[in-house]
Amino acid sequence: MQVSRVRFAFMQLSAQLLQQSQLKVTNARKVAIHFFEKEERPVDVEEILFHLRKHKLATDRATVYRMIDTFLDRGIITRLEFGEGKYRYELAGSDHHHLVCENCGRVEDISDCGIEAWEKKIKQKKHFLVKHHSLEFFGICKSCQ
Repeated sequence: MQVSRVRFAFMQLSAQLLQQSQLKVTNARKVAIHFFEKEERPVDVEEILFHLRKHKLATDRATVYRMIDTFLDRGIITRLEFGEGKYRYELAGSDHHHLVCENCGRVEDISDCGIEAWEKKIKQKKHFLVKHHSLEFFGICKSCQ
């Protein structure tokens, strides 16, 4: 019973986000937003498609791409490229950074690397206002070492 209440609350938040973005609230969009909310790493189209199908939503790849384009246009998600020949996506929001394993492709978020101090110095020294940034570290994860 508790799990279904939590899931319902998340789905309500997803519906609110869609409404705030002036998008039609559909089951596929709600489930996709909920997937982005619960994932702790950027996901690719195949993962989104698999998740939607797991929830018994008859969705094809073209529909997922259209949904992604709509979410990108509305600023709901951001697109990332890690040199894998595909894009990954995550909810838009605070800037954070990624550790990318060049062996297995695992991507992990990191948020506390002190870049805010760099942004402050850039503003002071270069009179440049950083609106957002992207930072990825490429290497070998603990499992692959």
